[in-house]
Amino acid sequence: MQRTLLTWCLALLGTTIGFSQNGYRPAYPLEIGIQVGTSQFLGDLGGQPGIGKGFIIDTDISSVRPTFGIFGRYNIGGHFALRADMSYLQLHGDDRLANNTGGFSGSTPREFIPDAAWYRYYRNLNFKSDVFEMQVAAEIIPYNFELGGGYKNYSVISPYGFIGVGFFAYQPKGLYNGSWVELKPLRTEGQGLVDGRAEYQLVQLNIPMGFGVKWMYNDSWALCLEVNHRMTFTDYIDDVSTDYVLDESVFDQLGPGESIIAKSMARRSGELDSGGVNSIVTAPGAQRGDPKDNDAYYTVTVRFSFYLDTENMGGSRRYGCPVW
Repeated sequence: MQRTLLTWCLALLGTTIGFSQNGYRPAYPLEIGIQVGTSQFLGDLGGQPGIGKGFIIDTDISSVRPTFGIFGRYNIGGHFALRADMSYLQLHGDDRLANNTGGFSGSTPREFIPDAAWYRYYRNLNFKSDVFEMQVAAEIIPYNFELGGGYKNYSVISPYGFIGVGFFAYQPKGLYNGSWVELKPLRTEGQGLVDGRAEYQLVQLNIPMGFGVKWMYNDSWALCLEVNHRMTFTDYIDDVSTDYVLDESVFDQLGPGESIIAKSMARRSGELDSGGVNSIVTAPGAQRGDPKDNDAYYTVTVRFSFYLDTENMGGSRRYGCPVW
């Protein structure tokens, strides 16, 4: 995580060195808008077969979900901006998606795990979560390309990078007998039941960072295409992080009803291998997730915004006048 954050910070810092003195600045600093797009989870249950692959290479089209939100941006000259976002998005992950070819069989004897895809398919976990988030970020615009064809034959394209801080609320759920049940109360890895395994919190901090391209057509509106990656400080967005509990009787502390569900959701390979032919793979104490890397997620969005002339509200001042 530290390496990723440092890379982004150095990249944004480096863009300031090459700032152009073209003198462009927006005529109206304040804008508000909406964003719509797609979200992708990156974690133990997200993305392509395997555990711990990073960012866009881990994208799995089958688990892409929608996102939308609102935002406000305050432009400071032509090269800096501050913004605040409020978003709703969905995250999803399913181990059965690892069986893309339909050729895996959990009940076929295996002397070893042939690859990460087979392991994920046999583990047979899934989750979904609704996520609500708020974030603030600083944008750096290294150059503004002034083009023709916009308002009075004038428009501007501005590539930008950004980094910020935010928080998000989530609630992982798993599919149980055709219904989605909340996973946190089930303590599927013994959180709060086993010494050394604390319960996780459902409100967490994140660090949004990414890049985009903004097209300012005139003094009324602009359009952006943006990729926003969120680093987080939790490995439990999907309710999967470490090993199977050594003794499933710890779930009896939850009460009769929840105990039955917890045992079913904690270890689900038996749904594919009722005879336990390969049960050693998911035996008590075996690996269930990868605690070395925290979960992450990213969005690809289109952002549409309107500019507000807070001084004149409807005046005819031209957007984007160069300042020399």
